[in-house]
Amino acid sequence: MKARKPSYSTTVSRRLILPLIALLAVTPRLSSADGPDGAKIYTDTCAVCHQVDGAGVPTAFPALKGAPIVAGDADTVIKILLVGPVKVLPPDSPKYSGQMPPITLSDAKIAAVISYVRSKFGNGASAVDEDEVTKVRATLTP
Repeated sequence: MKARKPSYSTTVSRRLILPLIALLAVTPRLSSADGPDGAKIYTDTCAVCHQVDGAGVPTAFPALKGAPIVAGDADTVIKILLVGPVKVLPPDSPKYSGQMPPITLSDAKIAAVISYVRSKFGNGASAVDEDEVTKVRATLTP
């Protein structure tokens, strides 16, 4: 019995697929050890009000994009997420019909979403780490 010569498509597949499989095998995978995904948390938790592009909804929900508070003091932004803006911002701040409640996420997730918002909508403001969120949380009264 004579051996069949591999078809052109089989040869091309082997030349393309095998190196791809080898590359995937050595490519590091993201794991939960790399920390929470701030972009995903924003999309799942915040974007419904603040919009995917951070533009907010006039009179209903504030814009995050270009907002001085987003790029300002990180502790203030952390407090806004932990206890809500009504308890943090001055009484003469603009009012919106939608009220943001305190966000009940882990310190790691809060750090991730704040870091995402500050880098995406805050003109490259510094990231926030979990330890900073934990320290701010400790200063708040229950």
